Amino acid sequence: MSPIPSARPAAFAPRRLMVRCLLPFRLMWRPLRWFARLGLALLLTAWGLVLVAWLVLHWGILPHIEQWRGPLETQASRALGVTVKLGRIEVRSSGWVPSIELGEVTLLDAQSRPALVLPKVTAAVSPQSLLRLELRFAQLVIDGAQLEIKRDPRGRIFIAGLEAQNNHARPDEALDWLFKQTEFVIRHATVRWIDEQRQAPPLQMSDVQLVIRNGFRRHDIRFDATPPAGWGERLSLRGRFTQPLLERAGHWQRWSGLAYADLPQADVRELRRYVQLPFELKEGMGAVRVWMGLRRGQLESATADIALRAVEVRLAPDLEPLRLEQVQGRFLAKHSAQELQLDAKGVSFTTHDSLSWPVSNVSMRLQQRADSPVTGGQITGDTFDLAMLSQVATRLPLGDAVNRLLRETAPNGQLQALDLRWQGPVHAPTTYQVKARLSALSLAPKPAPDPQAVG
Repeated sequence: MSPIPSARPAAFAPRRLMVRCLLPFRLMWRPLRWFARLGLALLLTAWGLVLVAWLVLHWGILPHIEQWRGPLETQASRALGVTVKLGRIEVRSSGWVPSIELGEVTLLDAQSRPALVLPKVTAAVSPQSLLRLELRFAQLVIDGAQLEIKRDPRGRIFIAGLEAQNNHARPDEALDWLFKQTEFVIRHATVRWIDEQRQAPPLQMSDVQLVIRNGFRRHDIRFDATPPAGWGERLSLRGRFTQPLLERAGHWQRWSGLAYADLPQADVRELRRYVQLPFELKEGMGAVRVWMGLRRGQLESATADIALRAVEVRLAPDLEPLRLEQVQGRFLAKHSAQELQLDAKGVSFTTHDSLSWPVSNVSMRLQQRADSPVTGGQITGDTFDLAMLSQVATRLPLGDAVNRLLRETAPNGQLQALDLRWQGPVHAPTTYQVKARLSALSLAPKPAPDPQAVG
């Protein structure tokens, strides 16, 4: 009888195959496990060193803070770029983050004279100071500061008597340090602006509140202040920005984001004393809100909501002033590499001689590269009062050709659903196309120069 073949080799064949497949992973597992243990040990060691350093700060340095007055003054002077003297120093440690209260902090000018005195400064030290080996604050609060900012006839800026752009102030280093702090706050301050270049009267803002919060590439800024009597109500400026990944924190000229200004009740004619406007503004009272979009420090878009009364504005030097009893609406501007877009939404106004412009929307798109003339465009709108447009046309930058046409034809009636497109310069288009709906239209008669042509 032939022997029965053993089934053992066939039964263990899959197991042997599995062992052979897992063998490389078993050989790799040992070094991976060793690296994991090493990484965990290094992490625990680093956190242990941080904990020891933090305990030394709490129990070894802060209780003897007076002995550290010199190093603190040196560090603050290096960060701000000016000589700093510290008055009263108190430590208030409550929990994990210690805080230091400083009194009578003095900044000295180049002649060692007090340029700025801060009555009270509260600083909460950040744990990042140990990790980054430089002074960082979780919160830095300045109370009751009185600051004077001046621009001399040559355009130089002085802050508390210190020139902002000299070799001693080092504004770039100071801004880098400022925008690395987690939170910077100024409360109940007074700021006085003196502009000798424009020869404007001093402007003093009271109850100034400034909050700057910084994160990784992120900067949130809010400024609130009460203007002088006659200017209007309390104003507010806000901004949320991001910086490029490899850019310095203080290089704000490269930031991108959104800025917002709110003037709930203001006499906007006062702005012309301190701000260079693109038009001449003589009168104007009311509310203004402005949003501005920035991309790498360049203005990309702007939106303004206005509700003004008693307005007198000259939109161009060669135009007559436009006087309005009231005007309201939203105005938008957006600029790209190829196009300039201007929109007016929900705009209505009443002139000084009681002519009322109905609520309407107008949009203009101009084909224009940077520093180049207009090569074409489009104008759309929903409603135009032709009689009123012809009366105020001499005060609007519509171009000589449009103004001459309106004067000669003296149109009357309603123009709706306008769609005007052209190629070439605005004053001399090479081609154009117009679509619109007219109602109750009347035009002044005008004979043609050529008897055979249509007048």
